[in-house]
Amino acid sequence: MKKLFYIHILFVISVFLFSCETKVNLNAEYKDITVVYGLINPNDSIHYIKINKVFLPDDGVNANTLAANQENFNYAADELTATVEEYRGDNGNYVGSYNLVRTVNEVPKDDGVFDNSVNVLYKFVEPTINRNNVYKLKIYNSKLDKEITSETLIVGNSTVTSPTLSQKMAFWIGAPNNGGFANRSISFTTGKNVGRIDAKLVFNYTNHFVASSGIPPQPQKVVMKMGEIKATNPVDGNELIEWTMDGATFFDNITATVPTTLPNLSHRELGNVDLEFVIAGTELNVYMEVAEPSNTVNQNKPSYTNITNGLGVFSSRETYNWISTIDPNTGNLNLTAPTIEKLSVMGLSFCFGNSSTSGYMCPQ
Repeated sequence: MKKLFYIHILFVISVFLFSCETKVNLNAEYKDITVVYGLINPNDSIHYIKINKVFLPDDGVNANTLAANQENFNYAADELTATVEEYRGDNGNYVGSYNLVRTVNEVPKDDGVFDNSVNVLYKFVEPTINRNNVYKLKIYNSKLDKEITSETLIVGNSTVTSPTLSQKMAFWIGAPNNGGFANRSISFTTGKNVGRIDAKLVFNYTNHFVASSGIPPQPQKVVMKMGEIKATNPVDGNELIEWTMDGATFFDNITATVPTTLPNLSHRELGNVDLEFVIAGTELNVYMEVAEPSNTVNQNKPSYTNITNGLGVFSSRETYNWISTIDPNTGNLNLTAPTIEKLSVMGLSFCFGNSSTSGYMCPQ
C-alpha cells in the first residue's frame, strides 16, 4: 500500500499559522497535487507565496528519506508560471496583473523533516495593496497543462477604539483599587473581511548597565497574550471586540519574565505600553477553524481549501501595532503614576527617568 503525504510547509508569518501533515492511503497511480500557501499583507511591499507538490513514496521507501530531497516537493524552475490579478471590489473590473518570480533561498527556512537547503518561494512586488479589491491567483503547470486558481479579499482597516488617542498618555490604569489592581479594557473595531484577531499587550523597558562595564543600553519587552477572538460578522466588519487585562495579571507577567538582576545592571528605565493585533482574513480564519482540534468525541474533521485544482489557502493577514510616543513637552509615559509607583517597589530596579518631577528618577 502506498501513502500520499500532503506537505504543508508554511513560511512563518503570526502566531496564526502552524504546520501539519496528513496521510491518505491510496491504491491509485500518482497524481500531481499542488499545495499553495499565500497570505497577502496590505502593509508589505513584497508578497511571498509558497507553491509545492505532494510526493508519493515507492513501496518500501521511507517517506523521511524522500522528504530530505527537495526535488520531491519543489517544482522545477521551468515548470510553473504564476500571476496575481487585481480586480475592483465594487464592479469586478480588471485593474492589473503581477507576475510571480521564482526565488531560491531569499527567505531562510527553518530546520525540520523536509530538506531546508533550498527554499523556493514565488513573489510579487506591490507596495500599495488596495483593501477594497479582489486578488486572484493563477498558477499554470506547463508540463501537465494544468491551471490552479484561487482568490482572496483583503483585510480592511481596523482601529483601536479604546484607549483613544487622547488616552495615550494615561494608558494603563493598574492603580491600587481596594487592595487590588484595576483592570484595563481594550476595544477594537474590525474592518471588512476580518475573521479573527489575536491581541497582545507589550510592556517596554530598557536595561542600563554600569558605565565601567561598557555594555550599551538594551531595549527589552514583556509580551502578554490577551487572547484570540473570532469575529461574528467577518464580511461587513465594524464589529466591536473587547479584551480585558487583569491588573494583577499585568504585574504577575512582569515578575515572571523580568530577571531580578543581571551582571553589571545599573537600573531599568520604564517605557511605554504598546498593543499588537494580528489580524486574519476570512479565508485564513476558516482554514484555521477547520484545522482546530475537535472538542467532541467525533474526531473526523472536514478538510478545507480555497485552492481550485489544489490544496492549501490563499488569504490575507496583517499585524497592526498601536504605539504611543513619549510627549516631548512633558516627558510622561503612558503609564499612570500609581502604576509607576508599583513597578518601582517590585525589586526589579525599575525607574522613571524622563521627568524631573518624578519621585522615581533613574540614576544619571
